[in-house]
Amino acid sequence: MKWKSRGSGFKHTLYAVWSFSGVWIVVVVLTMPVLTISMMVGGVVPESSHSDIWFFLLTRVPIIALAAVGLAIFTTNRVAGPFIYLKRSFEAVERGDMDRRLRFRRKDKHLRELETAFNEMMVALAERTDSRTGLEAEE
Repeated sequence: MKWKSRGSGFKHTLYAVWSFSGVWIVVVVLTMPVLTISMMVGGVVPESSHSDIWFFLLTRVPIIALAAVGLAIFTTNRVAGPFIYLKRSFEAVERGDMDRRLRFRRKDKHLRELETAFNEMMVALAERTDSRTGLEAEE
């Protein structure tokens, strides 16, 4: 069975967003309000500016939060995508798909050696399986 998709797209990595990017999403989203409110409470910001600051926090923080989540989804796809694809390839081989080959994204040049090693391993495995099948057929 040949796979049409490489399996590292966004829909395959969405479940990993929180585990890969959750901490920095929280830090990015909470840093601005926490620092701003602490400056207001500490008297660093004049009272006359408090209404403007609250308006800023209530309108801009949700936008920044959405941007942070979008960036987290993108970076998780770039980081976790190849690992998820590799895991799915191992599972396909485990199910008996001996024709499985890896082909990472062109931008994942750092994974070329892994891709080559996996594909060579699959070719060697197929050759050994074919030779054993041939010997069993002769007997």
